[in-house]
Amino acid sequence: MEFGVFYLPSIGNKQEISQGMAGRRTDLYQRMLWNLAEQAQYLDAHGYYGVAFTEHHFHIEGEEVSTNPILLDMFLGMQTKNLRVGQLGLVLPSQNPLRVAEDIAILDQATKGRAFAGFARGYQPRWVNTLGQHYDTLGDNATDPERYEALKKELYEEHFDIIIKAWTQPTFSHHGKHWQIPPPNTFWAAHEVTRQYGQGVDARGMLTEIGTVPETYQKPYPPLFQPFSFSESSVKWAARHNVVPVTIVCDPEICLGQFRACQAGAAEIGKTLPLGKGIGLAREVVVADTDEEALAIGRESGCFIWTKFFEPFGFNSALIRPGEDYKTIPNTFESMCERGLTLCGSPDTVARQIERILKQLPAEYFWLYVYNELVPQKAMMRSFELLTKKVLPHFSDKIS
Repeated sequence: MEFGVFYLPSIGNKQEISQGMAGRRTDLYQRMLWNLAEQAQYLDAHGYYGVAFTEHHFHIEGEEVSTNPILLDMFLGMQTKNLRVGQLGLVLPSQNPLRVAEDIAILDQATKGRAFAGFARGYQPRWVNTLGQHYDTLGDNATDPERYEALKKELYEEHFDIIIKAWTQPTFSHHGKHWQIPPPNTFWAAHEVTRQYGQGVDARGMLTEIGTVPETYQKPYPPLFQPFSFSESSVKWAARHNVVPVTIVCDPEICLGQFRACQAGAAEIGKTLPLGKGIGLAREVVVADTDEEALAIGRESGCFIWTKFFEPFGFNSALIRPGEDYKTIPNTFESMCERGLTLCGSPDTVARQIERILKQLPAEYFWLYVYNELVPQKAMMRSFELLTKKVLPHFSDKIS
């Protein structure tokens, strides 16, 4: 089993965020960067799979200040030796897929094969609609939920196809609903040079194909993840495309359906996966020397963001049990802990919580998601130390 850390990079603690506009403060951003560096170096030395960042823009409030996860990956990649760096994930509907392919390839080359990539559809219209307004347009369709979600799915899947072509073919063309690559009737003035040293032009000097550079260091391309998969159809799609779905669904019965959907999707392309292979779980994890200390930290960290920022977007769907409506779930720290989203306590307590989860849901990847600056750096480092020495070695021989 692989254990990684998924950062939802807040800049500032609860008090600093409560003062307003924390996301714009240079002092808080600098503190976050170098605290992350210290954490990543510790994880690098102790066998963790990797670190990942989400993608969100315009977070002036101070939570999830992860405008460009690839640049954050590069920052940590340059200060570590073995730790993988990646995204959970880039929101493809609002991205330029060719730039994504190029940027991740550069990251993979710069880290000599330590990059991984994660792709998501996006759920925050403040920035998805703003950055993606030129795609049919996302903003104009926001008032039609069915069309809006269908459009995001179209863009996600077409952009994914373009990225894979860019990584696996020296030159390629693409003719889809939203992209024509290269655009028709594009004359290339340097066609003689390209004909001599490259490829992708016809006898008239018109472009027929393009190629991105550099190629990825890993072949055919870096490992791929898809957070956060709620529907079984999304899980199946990921498995069919050799992408690892990552789920935050907590109820064992519902989550087991996702695990089986992963197996079913893999079977559609001729792969036989044992239960849990090719799928990941994500849980907030806070460890301290005592249960009381850990609960106090958790109440002031993840709970502060989840109940105020995630709940309005419907994320309490991750907490539902069969037959429940997520809107009726108490939006409280106690609910997060009771339903298994937040694993919080002493090393013995957290080890038992993880053991109980993995007995029913033996995932290949376990992502520990943390709200880094909401947990003071000293407590964050202590949490990682206790996880490394007293918790995770029970579940992986890679952590030491």
